[in-house]
Amino acid sequence: MSDTLTLLMAYRDLLLSTQELQTLARQEEWDALLEALPRQQAAQQAIEAAAPNLQQMPAEQREVLVDLLQQVEAANKETMTRIAAWRAEVATILDEIDSTRANAQRLHRAYGA
Repeated sequence: MSDTLTLLMAYRDLLLSTQELQTLARQEEWDALLEALPRQQAAQQAIEAAAPNLQQMPAEQREVLVDLLQQVEAANKETMTRIAAWRAEVATILDEIDSTRANAQRLHRAYGA
């Protein structure tokens, strides 16, 4: 298998793992997303290990690579947006819990057990 084909396969693996994270974020399957994250990281490491020289890649294959990268970027952007919304939701819930706990403590101090 040529170095170029190996590199394109590595980027394809990156896209697939990124799309998996995107799907899990859409489904709000946060635990599964965290479990799937190492697959994306492994794909990124495989690309780094290949030490690609993109200038030597034929133009047609560079176009395929650009398309793959654009899809990865779009999926990552959506995933990060969904994660940010989830984090904000969790922060609101935690604030409400803290507020409820503080109110309960005040009532307990004011009125006893």
